[in-house]
Order: sequence, then structure tokens, then C-alpha cells
Amino acid sequence: MLGTCYKWPVTAANSVAYPHIVSCEDVRGGEPVVEGTRVPVVALVRAHQLGMDFEEILLQFPGLGPEGLHAALLYYLDHRTEIEALIERDASAPAGALEIEI
Repeated sequence: MLGTCYKWPVTAANSVAYPHIVSCEDVRGGEPVVEGTRVPVVALVRAHQLGMDFEEILLQFPGLGPEGLHAALLYYLDHRTEIEALIERDASAPAGALEIEI
């Protein structure tokens, strides 16, 4: 069971809601993940950047639906600086330090 999670609401400053993206303090340090999974947005973005198509990504992440993948990529487009910083952080982490629990 997940602890406290945060969803991004629609506000005056942010006209887009991310209904499938949450940030839970006990999942990857509060990094954005697809709701109902432990799959981080950064992992899906990186897979897409490496040339995987949607079907390949969905096969690699059991339990992830197309709506979660689309939401993750939309979240990335709107939060590019944040996600690129996480990609950079992950690239410099020791091997095995950032394994994804599915």
C-alpha cells in the first residue's frame, strides 16, 4: 500500500491535470510515477528516448496501460527540466542503485 501521494490538480498556473501521475513520498523518494504502479515517469521517458515504441514499452512494464504511458509522456513534455534532471541523476548512479520494482 502506498503512503501519502500527491496528484497534480488543475490550477490557474497549470491548465493540465495529470490524472494517472502521482508522487508518493515512499516510492522512489517522491518522484512522479504512474498511479497504481511503481513505474517512474523517468523510466518510461528514457525507454521512449532509446527508441522503444509504445507496444514495446507496455510489454516491458506489466500492469502499465496505454493511458498511463500517454500521461507519463505528456507529463514529461510539460516538466522537461525536472525529468531531464532525473535522467541525468540516474545516469550517474552506481549500477543497480535505481532498480524499478514492478
